[in-house]
Amino acid sequence: MDPIQEAIEDIESRENGASFSYRKVARKFNINRTTLSRRHQGLTRSNAAMAEAQQLLNPQQELELVSYIEKCTRRGLPPTREMVQNFGSAVAQWEVSESWVTRFLHRHSDKLTTKLSAGINRDRHKADDGGKYKSCFDLLHVKIKQYGINERNTYNMDEKGFFVGRATRSKRVFSKASLAQKERTAALQDGNREWVTLLACVCASGEALPPALIYQGTAGIQSSWVDDLMDEQHQVFVSHSPTGWSNNELGLTWLQQVFDRYTKAKARIHWRLLILDGHGSHVTREFIEFCDANRILLAIFPPHSTHSLQPLDVVLFSPLSRNYTTELNRSLQRSQGITRITKRDFFRIFWAAWSSTMRRDIILKSFQATGVWPMDADVVLKRFNTRSQRHAHDLEIGEQGDGDSWIRMRKIFDAAVANKAKVEAKRLSQSIHSLQVNNAILHDQNEGLRHELNLTKKRPKQRTTINTREGDEWHGGAVFWSPTSLRTWRSRKAAEQDEAEQLQLQKTHDREMKAAATAYRKQQQEEAKVARQHAAEERREAKKAHAAELAAERALKKQQRDAATAAKSRDTLNNSKRKASHKASQNPTKRRRIVAAAASPPPKISARGRNIKTPARYK
Repeated sequence: MDPIQEAIEDIESRENGASFSYRKVARKFNINRTTLSRRHQGLTRSNAAMAEAQQLLNPQQELELVSYIEKCTRRGLPPTREMVQNFGSAVAQWEVSESWVTRFLHRHSDKLTTKLSAGINRDRHKADDGGKYKSCFDLLHVKIKQYGINERNTYNMDEKGFFVGRATRSKRVFSKASLAQKERTAALQDGNREWVTLLACVCASGEALPPALIYQGTAGIQSSWVDDLMDEQHQVFVSHSPTGWSNNELGLTWLQQVFDRYTKAKARIHWRLLILDGHGSHVTREFIEFCDANRILLAIFPPHSTHSLQPLDVVLFSPLSRNYTTELNRSLQRSQGITRITKRDFFRIFWAAWSSTMRRDIILKSFQATGVWPMDADVVLKRFNTRSQRHAHDLEIGEQGDGDSWIRMRKIFDAAVANKAKVEAKRLSQSIHSLQVNNAILHDQNEGLRHELNLTKKRPKQRTTINTREGDEWHGGAVFWSPTSLRTWRSRKAAEQDEAEQLQLQKTHDREMKAAATAYRKQQQEEAKVARQHAAEERREAKKAHAAELAAERALKKQQRDAATAAKSRDTLNNSKRKASHKASQNPTKRRRIVAAAASPPPKISARGRNIKTPARYK
């Protein structure tokens, strides 16, 4: 530490109000008395502080930016140099240059580095979780102990595909003259995209089972593909499928003819552990039943986790690809690129790469690197527990600052704080700078999120296939879309959408009018119904009144009749009985004789409509 800084800390460590002498303290630390007093009173600064004052970001702000980069990296979004430049510009309120990024990375080389990144699948990134991995390891280790499985009976199997004539990236030595003239800027490669799948299986004790190769073909294995395969020299299995990929039948056949055949005698009566991914050809009913019947314990990796947990994926397949590329380049170099690389040449190139990769030390390293054997989950889980260690005097600040540049903030701070050498003043300065950095970063994040949200809102929710119009098709439907064609299509599509919207509006208007007419008719019907009900009620009331009147009239007439009858009865009783005017005749009454009606004449027309002539004697 700087002696002057040590002297200042010695002064600050004294109790408040305690007397001291600058001369004695300067003599104690062998420094100049005037320099000490001026530095302690904040009148001057050290050379380091003056150099820091010339930086666009002060050390505290750069530490906050380093912390933010670490957070982005843990989320799977390590920034590019351009992104770091944007972060620095947002914090400094000034456009920083590319060279500033280089100096920034150099100043923090102990915490930051740069490397080529191929990217990781989103599903794998989401599945990359320490909690899930811990549960997987716990279950795996419990089963290993439960079934008494050792490293000699622990296996890992996986698939890997090869393009026969395509190599991975590799560094080359170019002639500067050729590069300058752009005569040759890339290495020659065959480019054959015929597909071959490898089924590989390795043991935790360091051995590799014979590889199984699946060629792409529909007519069976061709003899030319296996001309270089010598049974006394090579242990390998070959098959074919229409796509070159494995399937349910090939997976079960591999289990029976390769895995069980080469591991059963070694295991004897003990259980074997086969660890693999959840590919459909590995978890069929027949595959599982065969494993259960032959004392094979299956362990399936969690989805999208083989890049972290599978020995073959983590350690072995990458050097296998590099070695295959090396052998392929050697073959091209020997032939000077004249001959084609076909499936006839694949086995020769593959076997050289396989032999140089599947060594005992590399296989053992693959199981150690994934914590499978020896059983050590911390090998994988430790990367989820690492967090950057902050200094004791650093503050955890999460609030928003004012957004000004740190140079302007320093001027305000210098004007407001009298003794800037105090520890409290330093902490206040660090807090202010931390707030400003966090505010600038959050502002930059919000701007990016708002921009992406606006883009998402502007994009149509449904995808539309760009269809050609009649007369636009060439060579069986192949079409090259130019910017003009795309603009024409978009205009046509916009017109169709406008027409569809107008049609939809018209339909909506028609529906509304129809609904209004229906409601009006319903209202009219309801009003007519109410009127009919009122009329019926009035008729019922009138009928009741008329019936009452008739009943009253009938009652009156009956009363009158009864009165007349009563009066007549009284008159009859008062008058004597009248004598008969003459006696009844004693002679019996003669009654008329009933004469039967005369018979009707016979019909003159038959049932068929013919005239019937009555004989003369019957006339």
